[in-house]
Amino acid sequence: MTASSKARVAVVTGGAGGIGAACVARLREDGWKVAVLDKNMDLGREVAAKYGAVAAEIDLAQPDSIADSARWVERELGPCSGLAAVAAHLENPHRPENQDAAEWAAILNVNLTGTFRTLVEFGKPMLAAGGGSIVTVGSITAFNSSPLQAYGPTKAAIVNMSRNFAGAWGRQNVRVNCVCPGPTRTPAVEASYARGERNPETMIRQTALGRLVKPEQVAAAIAFLLSDDAGAITGIELPVDAGTLIGQLWGMYGGLPQPPSD
Repeated sequence: MTASSKARVAVVTGGAGGIGAACVARLREDGWKVAVLDKNMDLGREVAAKYGAVAAEIDLAQPDSIADSARWVERELGPCSGLAAVAAHLENPHRPENQDAAEWAAILNVNLTGTFRTLVEFGKPMLAAGGGSIVTVGSITAFNSSPLQAYGPTKAAIVNMSRNFAGAWGRQNVRVNCVCPGPTRTPAVEASYARGERNPETMIRQTALGRLVKPEQVAAAIAFLLSDDAGAITGIELPVDAGTLIGQLWGMYGGLPQPPSD
């Protein structure tokens, strides 16, 4: 437990999901008081009970829900000093001409507008207190093309948004950074594998490390950036992707090298 985390209040939006729940576990281990905020209250309560946190409902598509959640956290635990903005509307791969208009609007509303509003509402007590830390969750889809037609652009926007907040709030001692996961074996992604929408072996072949990311590995990066150990870090994007990004051009040369055989 780091001394800087004792008795501080952290909020995890999307705290019932794979990366979110891993964040709750890690932040509790580090000594934070944690609020699990999620649209799925059944899972949210389970996660909170498991790790000794508290849970409340949040819907990033509804501005009033975000503001109400921020006030609830302050009443229940005290002012928020650490925010992990994990909640997102996911998407399955498809061609651009097959994009559903309603899903496009929903993804932009939750991932982009909802994240912006989340940072504003939970950043207010940090600005009032003269300090705090925020970590947004982008994606490596922010850095290149993919068949995630709406999700990828929203994650690219979150990268830019995080930089904007870091610049705007830095002199008030509020740090804002962005973690960008690669292919991560969350329950939602595992369900997608089971439905045949993604192939884990295809994804593994694209990673330099030859394995996919675990939710707790993303959570470790988020916990570090929220902590005072990262006190001089703001405005960065940290990929946690098992080396997926660095493997992109190797396909032109036969793929990433395999370990030598005995």
